Amino acid sequence: MDERTHSGLTAVKIAMAVNTFLAILKVLLGVIANSIALIGDGLDTTVDVVKNIIVYKGTQIASRPPDFDHPYGHGRAETISSSIIGISVVLAGAFVIYEAIARFGKTEALDILMMIGATISIVGKIFLSAYMNIVGKRISNQALIANAKDYFGDILSSISVLLGGILIRFTGKSYFDSIASFFVAIIIIYMGYDILKPVISEIMEETDESIADEVQKIISSFDSVCNPHQIRVRKFGSYYVIDLHLEFPKDMSVGDAHSIATEIEETIKKNIKNISEVIINIEPCSKL
Repeated sequence: MDERTHSGLTAVKIAMAVNTFLAILKVLLGVIANSIALIGDGLDTTVDVVKNIIVYKGTQIASRPPDFDHPYGHGRAETISSSIIGISVVLAGAFVIYEAIARFGKTEALDILMMIGATISIVGKIFLSAYMNIVGKRISNQALIANAKDYFGDILSSISVLLGGILIRFTGKSYFDSIASFFVAIIIIYMGYDILKPVISEIMEETDESIADEVQKIISSFDSVCNPHQIRVRKFGSYYVIDLHLEFPKDMSVGDAHSIATEIEETIKKNIKNISEVIINIEPCSKL
């Protein structure tokens, strides 16, 4: 197992342990306190536990080398993990909205338990969000970074629960629990959208223009080639595959053209991060 995979799996294990503790705590306190906001926050964390399992498996699969059936590798396993995370987050938010509407003003929430559960959750999620973001960016793991964003949303959700508990304490109005639930749900749904947006771009194979521009600059430093075109940048989880068409002098031998193409490929990989493969289609150029 390489260092990248080991770091990713270790981070997921830590997240699973912390989330399991927080999920049990918040749901238990939410039931005792009769707080739909805290229960909703706890259910969202329960979804986090399931997502951690999905990310763990996705990271394992993504680390596998290319094979006959998957010539570009298994990096899209991380993309699939991120899409499942995003969809599950949106669904969790929709459930919280439903419960908040159904129980609006009909329950008496215990504010002190809401505040205790929310405070513990905020501390735990701040740790997880920072930790997963640092590890995810260090090893370029999209699923871990998606989890870090989701945890940041969880922090905002728990802050809403905390504020709801404080307002109930000072006003005696229990409907602030349902109002807090709405804020929790909106934050949850937005974070789900934020996670899904880059995933959809990757699935639709949207070209990263910044990388394409970098490739153009690198190729322009080689005098013996011309007219780079049809530059396509495809993202597979944490890495990219580039294919392009490049023109060489008509009188240049195939061997020389291949040597230059190989040098260009190596230069691109050296100067641009996370490039797994560069495919250059050699064409004749009438200008050289």
